[in-house]
Amino acid sequence: MQTIYYAGTLASLVFIMAQAYYAGSSVIKSNEWEKAKMTIENIERFKENLTISSLHKDDLWRHGDGVWPDISTEKGWEATDTLRSIHRSLFGNEMEVQKELVQMIDVLDAFAYPIIMGYASEVGSYQSAARQYYTYGNFILPEAFHYYSLIGMHAKLLYKLWRIRFEMVGVDYAIKAFEQENSEELSEELKKQIDRLYCYEETDFSEASLKKYRKKLDKKLKETQKEIEVFRKNSLK
Repeated sequence: MQTIYYAGTLASLVFIMAQAYYAGSSVIKSNEWEKAKMTIENIERFKENLTISSLHKDDLWRHGDGVWPDISTEKGWEATDTLRSIHRSLFGNEMEVQKELVQMIDVLDAFAYPIIMGYASEVGSYQSAARQYYTYGNFILPEAFHYYSLIGMHAKLLYKLWRIRFEMVGVDYAIKAFEQENSEELSEELKKQIDRLYCYEETDFSEASLKKYRKKLDKKLKETQKEIEVFRKNSLK
């Protein structure tokens, strides 16, 4: 009888554990679905909201494309003077400029919020909207970093993260190019961009120096991800 009792108890435990497993699996799938849904909706809303910017007309935002120094730094502020001048030239007075700046900081921040807080996929968002975010950000976020310290916190964090990701992609491309093309010619081209790189400290370029730099960028990426984790935890307190 005791053997039958233990066997029955064991069968009940197995059944309960199976229920818990499938319930947990269902919750995980539900959470993944909600995150995917949030990601898609956030990207669509972001791209729609960008159309309210004066930069959207005649695709002026494309002037912000390419490699720019980290705009949170003094070097980045100075380098983006041309972009800020283009943007300001679209308005009749300073009040109109400031109105759009605050409005667009809000647009960038609203997009960044669910990503920074973990409600939307960071990698999925990057794959679909990084270019627009980075390019519009080069016009708008220098002002946010240097003059609007109390707003756009999520936007600033996402910019820092994606600025590094953006450069990592370029470095990976350059490493492959060094393996296939004339390294001397490529090195000369890269020298023209050296002042705009995130944290490159060498004076020349080679396959070895770029691989070393790639590891440095990876470390910087992890540091920024950690900074975002701390920010997220503090925001939820």
